[in-house]
Amino acid sequence: MKTRADRYLEREVWQALLAVMLILSMVVLGGLLTDVLNKIARGKIPPPLLLTQIGLRIPDALTLLLPLGTLMGVLLAYGRMYRDSEMAALAAAGYGSLQTLRPLLRVGLVLVLVQAGLAFFVAPWGRSVAAEMIVDMQRSVAIAGLSSGRFVELPGNAGVLYVANVSTDEREVEEIMLVREREGHRLVLTARRGRLRVDEARDELILELEAGERVDGRAGEPNYRRIRFESADISFPRQRADAGDPRQGRTTLSLLEADDAESKAELTRRLAQPMVLLLLLMLAPIMAQGTPRQPRYDKVVVAILLYVTYANLVELARVWLIAGTLPAWMGTWWVHVAFSLIVLIAWGRELIAWRRGKRVLAQFGIV
Repeated sequence: MKTRADRYLEREVWQALLAVMLILSMVVLGGLLTDVLNKIARGKIPPPLLLTQIGLRIPDALTLLLPLGTLMGVLLAYGRMYRDSEMAALAAAGYGSLQTLRPLLRVGLVLVLVQAGLAFFVAPWGRSVAAEMIVDMQRSVAIAGLSSGRFVELPGNAGVLYVANVSTDEREVEEIMLVREREGHRLVLTARRGRLRVDEARDELILELEAGERVDGRAGEPNYRRIRFESADISFPRQRADAGDPRQGRTTLSLLEADDAESKAELTRRLAQPMVLLLLLMLAPIMAQGTPRQPRYDKVVVAILLYVTYANLVELARVWLIAGTLPAWMGTWWVHVAFSLIVLIAWGRELIAWRRGKRVLAQFGIV
């Protein structure tokens, strides 16, 4: 049964958590926008997919933000109550350390379920749909990022393409310049008109040039060649979707059925995300303890460092699992076991101190 103090603590934690998540989401959204725009500029993602790519990558970003936001939210909420002596008043009324953990467990249950849903289902679905959208768009568009007056890096180190005008279907181009350089040999192709078509059999792009000129040779040497032509064809590989590790877009069920080390490592990464949130939530009340005159945000820095260390250790264990440094049965669990021991030791010391304090107060007839 919820007490009035439980409801008060839950409300304070939820308010702090929402405020922290809002700020962190704005920061991460800016990072996602920068990353997607960078890939569009390099021709990795078609420009029309800007907003959809950002939206589909938000769930994956939330799996990283939610544990950190939870830890910081509890630190800010409980830390304020320690500074305002509200926790001291609750302790004097018999509301001990375990009682302060009780409302957090109810909040944590909701957060762990949300984190598990994001890690196991929503984030992989978002990655898979994002990759499929890029592939589908690149089947209909010759070169991702192709537009008038821009330099576009062609896939397969095929050079840099510049066009002055592009038709609406991105097939017809005018005033073309293609520059390709390999081992000191430079090739420059210019043409008045051109057309892009897809060779599905060889999975290549064909650039058909009309009324152009070819100049090639080595830089610093006088034997450059200059050839005029009425038509010429240049082929290069099609652009591939830049979707990162393809296993991150696979369903959790398919990872459970797979036997390779990479799939097991990805599965352990997803399983670790709810575990990280739960253990950080358990440790947060101990970290939040302080005195009324203690600085307000000093433990926030410690919380960020703690989260970064924990997350990096989990990722390091995953890499070791893929490389075969660690046995498959160990996975990333040794990191969680070690952190669980830290949580148990911290709470054990807290409970011992609480019981000792109650005995001292009982000698004076206070408790």
